[in-house]
Amino acid sequence: MCMPKTAIQPQQGVHPLGKIEVLPNAIHTIAVQAISECYGVVGIAAPRLAGGRVVLLSPEQCNQGVQVRMLNEQLHIEVYVALEYGLRISEIAHNIMSSVKFSVEKMLGVPVALVNVNVQGLSHGPASSVTEQTKDKR
Repeated sequence: MCMPKTAIQPQQGVHPLGKIEVLPNAIHTIAVQAISECYGVVGIAAPRLAGGRVVLLSPEQCNQGVQVRMLNEQLHIEVYVALEYGLRISEIAHNIMSSVKFSVEKMLGVPVALVNVNVQGLSHGPASSVTEQTKDKR
């Protein structure tokens, strides 16, 4: 979201066949997939709360919960998540950090300087958060 049209070039040097560019949307997709596979993650959240409550994003909107910046040839990634209540928040956040960093570096070959995890809220699981959102709309 923070990198409007700037593309990242994962491999340095000139290649006779052309160049490789990766758009930020592809990085968002890699990060979203890595986050979704982490234990304890209820969902990807919006960066802003609505009425003091977490807003879980639909699969089509998940890229809004990941912000990517390129500084000094390194990626800085911000993720916004909702976690399951009753689990150790710091452990889940560390797992998200390492999973996102590993996935992006492995697929792109670009160093990830940092991954910031912003816990927007806690929920008793995916089913209860969907039920709460449905009740709020009525």
